[in-house]
Amino acid sequence: MNTSKLIGSTMIVIGTTVGAGMLAQPMVGAASGFTWSLLLMLVAWLSSTVAGLLVIEMNLALPSHACSYSAMAEQTLGNFGKIITWLSYLFLLYAIITAYMIGATNFISDTFAPMLNIEIPNFISATMFTITLGIAVFWSTMAVDHFNRVLITFKGLFLLAALVLIIPHIDLIKLAPAVTEHTSQINYLWRAVPTFVCAFGFHFVIPSLRIYLGEKPGQLKIAVIVGTTVALIIYLWWMAAALGTIPLTGENSFTSFAGSAEASNPSGFISFLASIVNNSWVTNSIIWFSNIALTTSFLGVALGLFDFLAEGFKRKNTRFGRLQTSFLTFIPPLLFAILYPQGFLVAIQYASIPLAILTLILPAMMVYNLRRKKELKSPYQVKCGNIAIGLIILVGAASVVLAIMYIFDMLPKL
Repeated sequence: MNTSKLIGSTMIVIGTTVGAGMLAQPMVGAASGFTWSLLLMLVAWLSSTVAGLLVIEMNLALPSHACSYSAMAEQTLGNFGKIITWLSYLFLLYAIITAYMIGATNFISDTFAPMLNIEIPNFISATMFTITLGIAVFWSTMAVDHFNRVLITFKGLFLLAALVLIIPHIDLIKLAPAVTEHTSQINYLWRAVPTFVCAFGFHFVIPSLRIYLGEKPGQLKIAVIVGTTVALIIYLWWMAAALGTIPLTGENSFTSFAGSAEASNPSGFISFLASIVNNSWVTNSIIWFSNIALTTSFLGVALGLFDFLAEGFKRKNTRFGRLQTSFLTFIPPLLFAILYPQGFLVAIQYASIPLAILTLILPAMMVYNLRRKKELKSPYQVKCGNIAIGLIILVGAASVVLAIMYIFDMLPKL
């Protein structure tokens, strides 16, 4: 067993899964309360983890040189499935990468411009960020692995520091309200479904990890289960810290913050939480965590898109071939981030729809058809039957419907 690669692959799953988007979880989960949020998070974790194992089963049924999402869909769902996969994959991953570029641009400008006493243009910040991380993706999965390990270490330390400092401020009564309140809170739970389901989006990096680890179903399985479980623990700890510290109603509450101009900005929530805890270390730790989380997620998403495009456009695994794939991977979102940042941020709210399709609905449908095909056989099979596969499709479909309702503001809110 190559323990080093297994650890690195697990950390790539963690880094891809736990992004800066987790800062939004308390805002959508506050109205339903910690108990309902806990149950929903467990459903999202279980569904996404099993779906990840289904991706492994499907992926291992194909040769390593043709094991992308597109190839999996084409072999089991035909040309229509392939088209849906391409559209969902490109929209989702380009959208996420662009959003990360925009976030990194703001971070670089806010952090380094005052230190250097100069104004850094957005296009320079975005280009610097893209080139720095793009080199790792261009070079190899191993380079992404090693770079990600360093970032994950710092990311974990900053998050640990923030949560430890918040713990003394947690009021357990806020986490366990009366039973009568529990029944009324469930109406708000639907609004949190898309956000919580999207919190476990890592599946598109599995083909890259399969190539990196080789034909080792056991190691892929460990990387997925351990990676998503660590993400679950982090999410629940963060939810408990936020919901146990900030009251739902009254002055300096979730309700008052929801009506403010800062509510749509994750950094606004960081400042709001820090003002309640009254600790600058909390603010700085969460800010650095969120920006490093943005970086680790960028690496995982970019790696998944890179390998998808390399196989889809038949680019060779040479330095020149990888350079061509790098241009396909990074130039479109970089141009979007520089030229149309505001317009794109409107479109990013739709990302939860293709994410649910790619991470839940498609894997379940592909494996269902795979098991009915005699010409395709995987060396690994998830121990779940058609009922479990159907439930995963149901969770994915519900997430898509609720995401659409969320976009059109049809769900209860604070």
